[in-house]
Amino acid sequence: MESTNAPRARVLVIGSEEGIARSLMEGLSGSGHQVVRAATGREALSRIESRSCDLVILDCSLPDMDALELLSRSKELNPGSPVFLTAATPSVESAVEALRRGAYDFLIAPVKPEDLLRRVENTLHLRRLGEARRRTAEELQHEKVRNLEMRRDLQTRYGFSAILGKSPKMKQVHDLVMEVTRSDSTILIQGESGTGKGLVSRIIHYNSQRCDRPFVEANCAIYSEGVLHSELFGHEKGAFTGAVKQKRGRFELANTGTIFLDEIGEISPATQLMLLRFLQERRFERVGGEETLEVDVRVIAATNKNLAESMEKGTFRTDLFYRLNVIPLFIPPLRERNEDVPLLANRFLEDCARKATKSFQGYTDEALEALVDYSWPGNVRELENAVERSVVLAKGEWITLMDLPSGIRQPMEDRSDMKLSLYENERLYILKTLAECNWNKKLTASVLGINRSSLYSKLKKYGIGAESAN
Repeated sequence: MESTNAPRARVLVIGSEEGIARSLMEGLSGSGHQVVRAATGREALSRIESRSCDLVILDCSLPDMDALELLSRSKELNPGSPVFLTAATPSVESAVEALRRGAYDFLIAPVKPEDLLRRVENTLHLRRLGEARRRTAEELQHEKVRNLEMRRDLQTRYGFSAILGKSPKMKQVHDLVMEVTRSDSTILIQGESGTGKGLVSRIIHYNSQRCDRPFVEANCAIYSEGVLHSELFGHEKGAFTGAVKQKRGRFELANTGTIFLDEIGEISPATQLMLLRFLQERRFERVGGEETLEVDVRVIAATNKNLAESMEKGTFRTDLFYRLNVIPLFIPPLRERNEDVPLLANRFLEDCARKATKSFQGYTDEALEALVDYSWPGNVRELENAVERSVVLAKGEWITLMDLPSGIRQPMEDRSDMKLSLYENERLYILKTLAECNWNKKLTASVLGINRSSLYSKLKKYGIGAESAN
């Protein structure tokens, strides 16, 4: 029997009488298998050690080695290769022992070539199925390990320690975040752009009971009204021009997890109404659909707008605000907690230096003073960008004042110029007064309104001596 669908395999025929071996080899070769013969056990053992065969056919009557011993050695050296034993008059005991030692099948010789071919092809097919299952199991295990490592990495990256700041205001944020992770209540995070609202939302999710479920983000400011409806709630095929297939929305994708609605203050009245209905009923329909869907999602919303003013103007629904504002969380701007700047700056320096494969000792006193004194209109994001720029441009082991962006270092430079101007003005005034008093130091001190010891200290400070009178 010839099977053109059988996979090619390398078959080792061991022993067997010359005529029988040739018949077996011709039958297997005719089906596309590569067949080699080893007349002795030692020759077969050499081939098995090289792992050059996919299946072994072993005759029990070897001239130089016990067949069962060779079977055991074959399974030790190449456990994945099935072994068929053949014998003209096998005993029940030898057949049982062969199977106990790992033989795949025991055949009574002479074996019809078509019968052997059928058994070989079935065995190879099952072997490949087993290999495929094993590979799939290994891939699944690898994926599980990778997912576990990613989850641990996310939980490390978004641990409570990621809330950088030791100021009283940030301590309040830290404590409140620790509390809200234990609940599923809706949260409204308010704060200026760049204060870290997205980071806080992730910290809440990855420290909650939903940490191993999806975290889905939707920026409400970047979509038009119609597109935002589709992004949030999905759409059915044919719902509008270009809707060539059904699409699941962000709420569906976030099922059992958390959805983060950024820039919630930018959504239109129509979208506000759809969101209000969802928050009330936890149900919605896809755009163009009639089926009502229900999902289990925790909602975290964020905005940099003053929603109280928006409600007064009528651009934001009051009922939606109270549905979102179950747990209010306000992140203070960086200018109101400048004591946190050194901690943030050092963390960003460490992170940016590692990415740039550079090494730094830290900031000079002048550079750190400039960072602390700056007002940071762009908040933490602006500080991180400033540090990254400084890391890229810095030449030495310290971040100096000149490495900082000009807008940050300018106030410090202006102050230095002012100090220099005051220094020169006072020096010139003292010299003028000395000249008018004919260098009488007692009289000069009296005119200046200071005591004589103070005058001598200033003369030393400004390097004014008797030679200055010439």
